[in-house]
Amino acid sequence: MAFWGDYHTHTTYSHGKGSVLDNARVAAQKGLGQIAITDHGLSHVIFGVKRKELPRLRADCEAATAETGVRVLVGMENNFNSFDGTLDVTTDDLDKLDIVQGGYHKAGRAPTAKQEFSFQIRNMLRSFCSKSPSKLIVKNTDAYLKLIDNYELDFVGHLNRDIRADALTVARYAKSKGTYIEINSKRLTLTDAELEKMTEEGVLFVCNSDAHSPDRVGDMSLAASVIERLHIPFEQIGNWEKYPNFRSQNYKRATAAANAEEQGGVKS
Repeated sequence: MAFWGDYHTHTTYSHGKGSVLDNARVAAQKGLGQIAITDHGLSHVIFGVKRKELPRLRADCEAATAETGVRVLVGMENNFNSFDGTLDVTTDDLDKLDIVQGGYHKAGRAPTAKQEFSFQIRNMLRSFCSKSPSKLIVKNTDAYLKLIDNYELDFVGHLNRDIRADALTVARYAKSKGTYIEINSKRLTLTDAELEKMTEEGVLFVCNSDAHSPDRVGDMSLAASVIERLHIPFEQIGNWEKYPNFRSQNYKRATAAANAEEQGGVKS
């Protein structure tokens, strides 16, 4: 299988093991044309990127692009942190990113004390149980839908990891808005039945490594095995022998700028 991009990778900006350049060099060796650096978001209490580091991250991504020829996109693994469907970023933060993803993390802080208890802590505790109350699942599902409404979300990261929602309802709505659903190659978070039903309904997926060390950048083996086992058409995999048609204007602008430079004969 030939994947052209990997849009979920970590570096030492959070708790990855390598630098931006390390990730880009491995991506080049594996024939990838694009990667995104998506270290943990601003509210992550242990490994979060610092807001003041974003300009340096941008500079590192541009330098890695120039050295390797791989388009290195600036991103973050933004924390989905409330029933209001919010991420831990401001409008100014989003303007600094090429790609926008959102996912739930137990270590992400909520915006208010009330949400900290009702959304964050409640879901964290329920993640250790085999089942979540139906009312919480409904509220979480509604929160995901608001998240997709609130932002030009390129993809939902590891849907239902440590949080439980109606994944099919979320995926249907994501499809209607042009948002991809991630098949995470580090740890599967969706059941075969959910993936089969999403496939039947034409949901679009993007496969990512969720690499925390450079050697795992572009490692889609787990995702590939699921695609083959469930016979998911390659046409529904956004980064299979093509680049995703991501939703955010920042990604579209970054891609257009890169294409213009290439057409002008400038290596970027």
